[in-house]
Amino acid sequence: MKPDLLDSFEFRGEHIDVEWFDVLSKDKIPNLPWQQVYVIGDLSGKVPIVTYENDNDNLPGGKTEPGETPDQTIRREIQEELNCNVISWEPLGYQRCSTKGKNEVYQLRAFARLEKIGEFESDPDGSVIGYYTIDLGDLDKAIQWGLVGERLQNIAKKHF
Repeated sequence: MKPDLLDSFEFRGEHIDVEWFDVLSKDKIPNLPWQQVYVIGDLSGKVPIVTYENDNDNLPGGKTEPGETPDQTIRREIQEELNCNVISWEPLGYQRCSTKGKNEVYQLRAFARLEKIGEFESDPDGSVIGYYTIDLGDLDKAIQWGLVGERLQNIAKKHF
């Protein structure tokens, strides 16, 4: 399968090559070893961005636990990091990231309609210290994911 976008970035001193693939329906999600799932959420018309004590702001999401489906990962991570329920979600696409001499990593990206359960209390993992919300148009400035971030922002527009 040919990627829809090629990009690269530096992360913690390593050069990472990215192949991006648009996937716009759940039945088209390939059966891959997902390491991470991140979500562009719609919380009352705004996109939640999680904050960390010692890292850059990011979309909510994280590592897929052993045996967990993307749906289970999305629901767990959203509850842990935002204290929200997922009303519905749709995939936006995925990226295959690779570094020289290391294994490939598959990361799914999704859109989700969210409903607040209550105020943020704490992330069980301890890394997320809170969140704020922004307009979708400000997403790429907040997370700075380059070409992939721009593409995600454009694909997600149809859901808002």
